[in-house]
Amino acid sequence: MADRLARNFREPTAIELLAYAYALGVAGTLWDWREHLLGPGTQPPHLVIDMGGLLVISALAFSGRIDLRSRRFIALYVLLVLVVLVAFGPFVLMMAAPRSALMASLMHSMMSSGALLVYLPLVLLASWSAWRWLSQEPVKWWRLAAALGIVVVAIATVWDLYWHQTHPMELRTSMAGLPPHQLILAGFLIGLIGAGWGVAVDIRRAGFRAHTTGGMIENAASKSK
Repeated sequence: MADRLARNFREPTAIELLAYAYALGVAGTLWDWREHLLGPGTQPPHLVIDMGGLLVISALAFSGRIDLRSRRFIALYVLLVLVVLVAFGPFVLMMAAPRSALMASLMHSMMSSGALLVYLPLVLLASWSAWRWLSQEPVKWWRLAAALGIVVVAIATVWDLYWHQTHPMELRTSMAGLPPHQLILAGFLIGLIGAGWGVAVDIRRAGFRAHTTGGMIENAASKSK
């Protein structure tokens, strides 16, 4: 039993990877709330949140068969590169040169209305990935939740940027009080519930197949005696 669990963890299925990624997003969001409650907040929680979101998008987008030479895959690759740059670029720059003129210019540009357009690839990629994953099998409520969770997170991320632009002087003791942050957590939780239910369905299905196969083997053995 322990060997089977260890093997499943090392080689997760698509739905298991979704559950792990959504759980990472939930953990990063709660960590971010805790950091802001204790002080001004730090960047590592944001990195965890971004990693969780990108893992979710990757699991959705690259599930099933993919033609690496198709225009669809090229568009997916371009969007993914743009999202990675948007998600991790500011973090890398802040760690490498927090007091540089480039960092100051970046922070200033983030408060402009044009910055919202920079996050458009995130919403497009999340929506396209969710649609692609849902189109591969019959739609069930847990598949819908697992796919749409990241779309909610992407939309909430854009809303969060807009919120900070329109409320620059608002101070809160906790990020949990900000509506966009609540919606980000809700998106990760929706996806986690859906993916978790899918994992449970797969486990029950595998157990049923093992029980059925075991019964057929026993019947065949008894007939051969």
